[in-house]
Amino acid sequence: MSTYERLVNSQNFFSPYLTQEDMSRFGRNYLEVGFYTEIQFPSKGVRFIAINNNVDSANPTDNDFTPFLNIMNEWYAKDTSNKIRAVFKSRMQDGKRCSGSIPYGYKRIPGDKQTLYVDEEAAAVVYKIFEMAANGSSMAKIAQTLSDEKVLIPSAYEEQHGSKAAQFHSYHDPYRWNTTTITYILDRQEYLGHTVLRKSIRENFKLKKRRAATPEEQMIFRDTHEAIIDQETWDKAQRLRKRCPKRLPDGTYTHRLSGMVFCADCGSRMSFSSPEAKHRDSGVVYDSDSSWQCSKYRNMYTSCTSHFIKTSTIEAAILEAIKAMAQKVLEDEAEFAEQLRALWESQNNQSSNEFKKELLAVQKRMDELDTLIRSLYESSVMGKIPERQFQRLMAQYDEEQTGCETRMAELKKELDNTETTKVDLKRFIKLIRKYKDCEVLTDDMLYELVEKVVIHSASGGRTICRQQKIDIYFNFIGDTFPSQIEINHDDVKKITEQQIAKRKKYQKTSGENRKKKRAALREAAKTDPQAAAEYEALLQKNRERCRQYAQKKKLAQQELVDKTALQFEPTDELKGESA
Repeated sequence: MSTYERLVNSQNFFSPYLTQEDMSRFGRNYLEVGFYTEIQFPSKGVRFIAINNNVDSANPTDNDFTPFLNIMNEWYAKDTSNKIRAVFKSRMQDGKRCSGSIPYGYKRIPGDKQTLYVDEEAAAVVYKIFEMAANGSSMAKIAQTLSDEKVLIPSAYEEQHGSKAAQFHSYHDPYRWNTTTITYILDRQEYLGHTVLRKSIRENFKLKKRRAATPEEQMIFRDTHEAIIDQETWDKAQRLRKRCPKRLPDGTYTHRLSGMVFCADCGSRMSFSSPEAKHRDSGVVYDSDSSWQCSKYRNMYTSCTSHFIKTSTIEAAILEAIKAMAQKVLEDEAEFAEQLRALWESQNNQSSNEFKKELLAVQKRMDELDTLIRSLYESSVMGKIPERQFQRLMAQYDEEQTGCETRMAELKKELDNTETTKVDLKRFIKLIRKYKDCEVLTDDMLYELVEKVVIHSASGGRTICRQQKIDIYFNFIGDTFPSQIEINHDDVKKITEQQIAKRKKYQKTSGENRKKKRAALREAAKTDPQAAAEYEALLQKNRERCRQYAQKKKLAQQELVDKTALQFEPTDELKGESA
């Protein structure tokens, strides 16, 4: 709000005169100027005078040309804005910076306003932020770590190093980092050595509001200064940021696989069940306590099955898949690369054909809708259909057209992504060779190699023959060569034998422990009355169990005898023949 607006709108405004050199001094927005001169000033009893333009509100008949003056004043401001915008755009197209601000981690040398130089102290903090993000740390955890280590925030750091632009910075705590600052640093491509211009756009010269530019509108000039972060660390950090692990009430995070496990049927992320959530009095933790389940299971709006799977099963499958992939690469790298390229091209062509086919169908429907709308309009003009039906049908066609336009834009974007996406064999093979001798699945191995894990519905129920398919998608090669881990039917017999042997061993151990406990209790009962009472109760319990077992056995034998007697009882005809 301008000074005049605050003055006129205030309750203490009492001056009967307001004098200006000309109309442009009062304002260049013809709508606002017209509102004040035509409505606000007369309602306040203010006489407005513009000397050079001969405008006096006391003589309304002499002010007929005033609205045109206001329009010309606004046109002049608009023309000036367009010229300035063209100058800035021309400079940015030449790769020249138009902003005085520089990213945290860089500095300028006096006499050179265009080149960025690395500030070693701040660059170390930037590298640590990207390193933590690449290791799976959340934005909140990174911010808390920097706050605990008493690292100065960018505003305080700039102020401490004597920058004139930092004198207006205000902050509550110079060591309190927040997630917004961390996110802002992780979004900046300048740390790769690139110059990024036109990151925001002001669409209307009347408004100060700016919007973020789309990637297509930005101007990116690559390798213009020294990089702080390499491309591999950048890609890894950006990929892991998408996981968005949920935070538990106790401040811990769910699991290292959070955000990477998906349901094969509905596509939703699978939710993690933590062992800490069981709260058993005995404190016993089972392997199945750490598990995953579809987040849409038992959902009142979307129906999906459980897809239950243990965390240990997923991690074992990932480790086996990495080992199998490493073996393929090491056996014949050229054959693996050729096979991967063939699969990628086949899948890419298939996806492109599907998108093109759907795009043609949507375009055909758009042409049909244009014809229908034209015919409907002609029928309405000629009076063949009532106005009510015309409006209803027109609304339906318009809604369908809007949906078709949206779908066409989505399909075109998918086609562009399909054409530009490529497999990065060199980086993938490099990582596979790095972890060729792995025996344990580490966090670095997981985040560098695995993109996502897709869990299919299990078959076989809760038996030893349970089978469940797991698709593991690797980074840099997309879903071109997924590793499908599945229990084979040939292994069912082996699994059954292992389970039976395990059960027999458990029964034997349990029986021996019971015998030892009973013998110890019997010895203690000879001298301890309380132990004698416990031993007597145990004997009574065993007698009752034996009595019930004998009774059940007797009833079963009696039922068998009655059934046999009924089965061989002679009929009347047999009795007559024997007589």
